[in-house]
Amino acid sequence: MEEVRRRVLLDAEQIGHRMHALAARLAPRLAQDQVTVVPILGGAVVFAVDLIRLLPPVLMLEFLRIQTYGDGRVPLKEPLVDWRPHPENIRGHQVLLLDDILDTGRTMAEAQRFLREEMGAAEVLSVVMVDKPARRQLPIEADDYMVRVEEDLFLVGCGLDYAGRYRNLPQLCALEAEVQV
Repeated sequence: MEEVRRRVLLDAEQIGHRMHALAARLAPRLAQDQVTVVPILGGAVVFAVDLIRLLPPVLMLEFLRIQTYGDGRVPLKEPLVDWRPHPENIRGHQVLLLDDILDTGRTMAEAQRFLREEMGAAEVLSVVMVDKPARRQLPIEADDYMVRVEEDLFLVGCGLDYAGRYRNLPQLCALEAEVQV
């Protein structure tokens, strides 16, 4: 795969400032005990690692994976949960659900439904790194976000990828138009 052209939207320093501001807004909303952080695999892991280091040290960490794209380009008819947290760490707990991006809303809606209805979470607080309302297909909003991007850009870095690459970039970048999918 050849290198694609990208434009930096937020550099590492700007991301650090926004991450600290997000953590400061979240900390007072978190319960003093029984908080389970659940990043949605795989993109949210980078975001989650950076964020939880800034939050109070009373958190439990679990993971959830939801397959939304079967072959990476064509959405499945319905999102499919195929990696579940341990039930004892969710039932009756406040859950801090983290995802890298909220765009169509399909993944977030399924994650919230699954954690509440099937796993018995007491509360689900959803937080995303990037809120991208231009692609929203469902009427859903995150409880908080690090950055809102109004344009319909294809984003990479900080956990977001293009064909499995660029997740490890320390910046949030937009790919140039000729490679958008």
